Amino acid sequence: MKPTYQIFGSKSSEDFDVCFFVDSLDDTKRNHEAVKMYAEQTVFNTSKPINANLAIVRNGVIVENFKGSADELNNALFTTYGLHDQVYKNHIKKLVSRNLESRIVRCARTLVGNFTRTDLRAQAKAAIRENVNTQLDFLAQIELKKHTDFGKHGSVIEVYKTMAFQLGMTLALLNNKEVYTKEAIIELFPELENYLLRKEQNSEALQKHIKLFITMVKSNIKS
Repeated sequence: MKPTYQIFGSKSSEDFDVCFFVDSLDDTKRNHEAVKMYAEQTVFNTSKPINANLAIVRNGVIVENFKGSADELNNALFTTYGLHDQVYKNHIKKLVSRNLESRIVRCARTLVGNFTRTDLRAQAKAAIRENVNTQLDFLAQIELKKHTDFGKHGSVIEVYKTMAFQLGMTLALLNNKEVYTKEAIIELFPELENYLLRKEQNSEALQKHIKLFITMVKSNIKS
């Protein structure tokens, strides 16, 4: 039997984000196969690339999921439900407390990970294997304007968009605010707008927000 599902994320997203609700999860390989199978078997009224996830829900809250953190996916599904034409009712009944440490770790790893196909690949891969402090030190010595080829990670426009989204979500949470769409990030951090809309290649504002991320995380770690 095909699982029920829910569409989530930014209404203007170029991807079609959907979460299938399942009774159990398997290993990574089988989860990937399940995601692909469910996406192919389900008729969506979209021409966008489908970005699917799997989650287990109990008592109206996500207790386990395939990709990302459960608390973030739970609140994203709950918050953005009304932005999309849904087939099923909202499976998520309440918001949960966010794990700030998990969000910081994911942001730092994503930012560093974008440099694993540049001339800094060795340093980037080494930093990813270490802790957040090491990753922040790696990011602190980066001059974005010097890097125009990110290999399989995509064009400069795509990489900047990914960085801006991760930074926006994390900087907001560091300020005790939750955002799950491009529009919500832009409202808080208007300088990130052109990156999120895939219009900007000038790295100046993005560089500034990376420095702000480093400063706020180091301050948070000390406190």
